[in-house]
Amino acid sequence: MTEHVLVVDDDSQLTAFLERFFRKHGYRATIANTAKRVFAELQKHQFDLIILDLNLPDDDGLDVTREIRKSSAVPIIMLTARDEVFDKIIGLEVGADDYMTKPYEPRELLARVRSVLRRRVSLTASPARDTAAARWLRFENIELDILKSKAKRISDGLDLGLTSTEFALAKALADAAGDVLTRDRIMDLIYGNSLTATDRAIDAHIARLRRKLMADDDTSSVILTVHGSGYKLAATTTKIA
Repeated sequence: MTEHVLVVDDDSQLTAFLERFFRKHGYRATIANTAKRVFAELQKHQFDLIILDLNLPDDDGLDVTREIRKSSAVPIIMLTARDEVFDKIIGLEVGADDYMTKPYEPRELLARVRSVLRRRVSLTASPARDTAAARWLRFENIELDILKSKAKRISDGLDLGLTSTEFALAKALADAAGDVLTRDRIMDLIYGNSLTATDRAIDAHIARLRRKLMADDDTSSVILTVHGSGYKLAATTTKIA
């Protein structure tokens, strides 16, 4: 099935070009130029990825992302003319999977789209292809469903609403079974070689994942920072076939 991308920008020339560009490279593409249109399209279609400009005429892209994340884990790549690191980190913290600064090279955007979608597909690949692979990973009160790329709280069955990036990060930490993952290793596991991420981006994803994994009545995190090294899971992982 052809993957469906929602391209959101108020620049009609740019969106028309990107619509043709993505279709040329084998994707379905739908265009939206306002936040209102974004939510109308989300009611009509099931998208595989959203490319979202931060500067929309009727709302801020960060607020749009926050609203989307209330009900959907669809991957989001933010486009922004703001070159401040703070804005990029805020974008990641509210739920974006990646960001690009304008102006950008369309082929680099295509590479990022492919990277995010490839990660999503690899997470949902059937574990039956590998007899040694686990269907579920459990630690503390958390269960990761590898087949469905879902995470839930075991005690009450609450879906934690992880994005594809957050799920990939949680799985990488669980697979490491308490060993420290350096930021470089996380970048390699989560993003691969087609994308250059920063330490700040990794830290932002970790911060968001920590909040989602933490119980409402808990003040401690299951993810530990190992200063000067990276991160590790402070729990025993159980693998279930």
